[in-house]
Amino acid sequence: MRKIAAKVSKRISKLSASKIIDLNEYRRQKKETESLFDDIMTAETAIQTGYDPLHAIYIHTQNLLSVLTEALQAVPEPALNRFFDTIASADELYMPSGPPMSPLTTSYFNCWLLFDLKFGLDQETLTTLTIDLQRHLGLDKNTLAVMQSMQESRMGMYEFMGREGDKVLLRELTRQEVVTCICPSGYFGKTLGELWFARVLKPVIGQFPYSVVFTTPYVLSSHEKPRWEAYLKRTVSQKKTHTTANSLESLMKYGLSDAYWHEYIHQAYVNHQLEAIFLQGLPDVSSTRPHYTGSPSYIAILPDSDMN
Repeated sequence: MRKIAAKVSKRISKLSASKIIDLNEYRRQKKETESLFDDIMTAETAIQTGYDPLHAIYIHTQNLLSVLTEALQAVPEPALNRFFDTIASADELYMPSGPPMSPLTTSYFNCWLLFDLKFGLDQETLTTLTIDLQRHLGLDKNTLAVMQSMQESRMGMYEFMGREGDKVLLRELTRQEVVTCICPSGYFGKTLGELWFARVLKPVIGQFPYSVVFTTPYVLSSHEKPRWEAYLKRTVSQKKTHTTANSLESLMKYGLSDAYWHEYIHQAYVNHQLEAIFLQGLPDVSSTRPHYTGSPSYIAILPDSDMN
């Protein structure tokens, strides 16, 4: 068990008898999630959720994580409180709700706070914390598998390759594989070659032949592709420095600094429609971003990464 999770586990063990932590809503959501998984595993049909079944799996798992996160705020553990202080600061600063209030969408922000916001020497997130606390929480293997898959997910820059029926075809820049996806936001692409900055979740339960564009797509025009390929080439390096990432995965999940991708979205925003948000420019060329002001609009929101 990782260090912060071990501390929280001890706190929960001491508090369980006093009922300070209310897990009733978590237990209800957990039961619904497990029931949903059972239905989908046996039928793989669009059950009465209003969602595609694979999308429903991920939505219910994220809801379960959110409910548990809310319950954990009652745990008096300083290492855990730093998570919630950081989330509150980022929420106040960026007001994530989607345009016109903010270019940061709720779907983007919630994925960041659950899967990407990391603390301590073990680089823990709220989701790794949940996985480590499975003994207290009674999580089944299917739920754990979905949580682990979501934890390993990240944003990516994808090229729109066309459509296949009611699905879109995407290829991540620098990769060869073309991925067939549903896009629940309802955006199906306008121009071949346009770029989507999005979090794509692959199927983890059942035999689904497609992935899910889980966040509302941030879309850039097709003429941006050569510039983004050049950006990735100069930014991803085998030798990590303060200006480079040591892998594409690290860059897209964590950026190069606190709030790196938050700031990029904020400064690159151009326009939006209900199904998508449109951006312009590159993270490392300030003159290409329409809302660049000469200095970051944020105050550093993350504490020292070696605190635990």
